Amino acid sequence: MEDYNKYILSNSIGYQISSTARLVNNRLNANFKENDYPVTNEQYSIMIRLWVDEGLTQSRLATLTGRDQANVSKVISNLEKKDLVMRTPHPVDKRTNLIFLTSKGKKMQLGLIEQAKKTIEEMSDGIDEDDLKSFMEILLKIKGNLIKHEVNT
Repeated sequence: MEDYNKYILSNSIGYQISSTARLVNNRLNANFKENDYPVTNEQYSIMIRLWVDEGLTQSRLATLTGRDQANVSKVISNLEKKDLVMRTPHPVDKRTNLIFLTSKGKKMQLGLIEQAKKTIEEMSDGIDEDDLKSFMEILLKIKGNLIKHEVNT
């Protein structure tokens, strides 16, 4: 029988991934704020999808960002209040809205991506390129394992 008294949370992969993700989000949010971009990491994740493919439904944005629809709806509402996105009725299905960037939202693209790249540089400072490549490969395997187990439950 395993001795659970010897389990140390901070030594677990899940804890380290979660803790690091929180720090990355905090750093990205700070970089946005320090450079006068009035968005959060969550809002950025919606905007970056719309830069690639405008006119997505809220449901599709939820799928692409791995968030639930209620969360995405809240994020979109906050982006609307900032005049960064707008909802337009779907031409066929009037119960659905298509989400588009406003001109103000489109103008932020390069600056926000610049801050995202800066955050990546800050978090990978001093780490060998081969180590980063291996790290990404391992993270993708972990993600694949979790997706596989999510589908099976």
